[in-house]
Amino acid sequence: MSARGFILICLSLCLAVEGKAAPPLGEGRDQPSPKVEPGADGPGLFEQSLQGASVAGAAPDSISAPRGLGVSFTGYARSDLYVGKAVGSDAAEVKAAYGELMLRLEVNKDEYGNAVAEVRLRSQAGGEAPNALVDLREAYVNAYLGPIDLRVGHQIVVWGRADAFNPTNNLTPFDLRTRSPIEDDRRLANVAARLWVDLAPLSVEMVWLPLYVPAELPALEPSELVSFSEPAFPAPNLSNGLGALRVNLELPAMEAAASYLHGYAPLPGLALSDFSVGEEPPGIRIARAAYVQHVVGLDFSTALGDLMAIRGEAAYRLPLDHRQTVHAPRPDLQYVLGVDRGFGPIHLIAQYLGRYVFDWQAERGPEDPVDPGALAGFTRPLPLLLDQMITGSIEAELRARNQVIFSQRARVQHLASVRAEWPMLHDTLSASALGLFNFTTREWLLYPKLVYRISDWMSTSVGAEIYAGPEDSLFGLIDETLSAGYAELRLSF
Repeated sequence: MSARGFILICLSLCLAVEGKAAPPLGEGRDQPSPKVEPGADGPGLFEQSLQGASVAGAAPDSISAPRGLGVSFTGYARSDLYVGKAVGSDAAEVKAAYGELMLRLEVNKDEYGNAVAEVRLRSQAGGEAPNALVDLREAYVNAYLGPIDLRVGHQIVVWGRADAFNPTNNLTPFDLRTRSPIEDDRRLANVAARLWVDLAPLSVEMVWLPLYVPAELPALEPSELVSFSEPAFPAPNLSNGLGALRVNLELPAMEAAASYLHGYAPLPGLALSDFSVGEEPPGIRIARAAYVQHVVGLDFSTALGDLMAIRGEAAYRLPLDHRQTVHAPRPDLQYVLGVDRGFGPIHLIAQYLGRYVFDWQAERGPEDPVDPGALAGFTRPLPLLLDQMITGSIEAELRARNQVIFSQRARVQHLASVRAEWPMLHDTLSASALGLFNFTTREWLLYPKLVYRISDWMSTSVGAEIYAGPEDSLFGLIDETLSAGYAELRLSF
């Protein structure tokens, strides 16, 4: 179906519906109960768009609907401009400029279930995204079957209770190339089946992802010798699906969960495809390659009266055959402990983050790097020892690159994050910032943002996304590509 056809259908549906106003979202059983998103309990990173209509700036009243049928139609139109430093130059350049229309339709049928669809139409100049983009953000159906809730379709799955950085969340991939003031827009949806079983005070969640969707990083700058080949991702077979289980405990004083996951990791590594000899110039072809992992996680949240809220999260990750697999990280343990407190109108979340890598060793690249000129002087078939020497040299370089991609440049890492938000002028002006600093690798990021609400329907925002770090770090590699300031004007309906 074309984008134009989708819009016409949505508009026709809205104009054709008559009768009493539907109850606002949240009244009655119009979503799979509060246990659906136990981690979305605060203003954390990536949580905004998961709350649906609140992000779109929905109108206060739902659209009219027949008796027993609730329909909510919301959306926004926005225009964004991103400007940053040109790669390898001190000059400024437009990183991205786009206009976007978002339409979100939700239909509720009494106590039986509901359906949600959200589509985004974008016209963009600059950046790595295509000039015209139709993005089906989410499209799923919920069924309410007594103590069981079932959700099937294209959806975003978020686990964890920490703010911004969730070690237990290994289901949903991300796209760092996405330019948006809404941090959650970097998450990518996938086809999934989710089942919740209510055993109060326990609830059990099961997730199955039959297809693989990879996380996306800014394009690397390979040398003239190196090029990318087709990625080595799992075929769409049932045996390649990802399965996960999460058990939640919900008590008046605290919430906690234990989880287990097995399947392909969202963030792939780099692997050697092949190399050529006897050509001028010779070539090395590498590919993004997925790997299988086990992940065991724990998370909790509680409150110390009215003083503060405390959140914690930890996950142990075990990639299969990591010693023999060039494109897989080493096993590691990631953990987060944070406090959430208000100081008058200012809301503050401070966290300590850590990572311990098991069986760690520094990957410094090959002792004898491949000489492109030497490759041109050989012809196939190569002697076995020479073939192994060249392959080993290339894979040693890839192991060093993958150690950067997987943020495992040290055995033990210590990090801290702080998020602050300060509403002012009767909530018409809001200043916020998210900062992260890695004390071990000296990488850091900063997301400052200022939002002014012109009216109930219109707002404008300015801010920046800044990455920095040493040249051999992940943030150091992407800083010139992603760092930029932005301005946005948005009209919600």
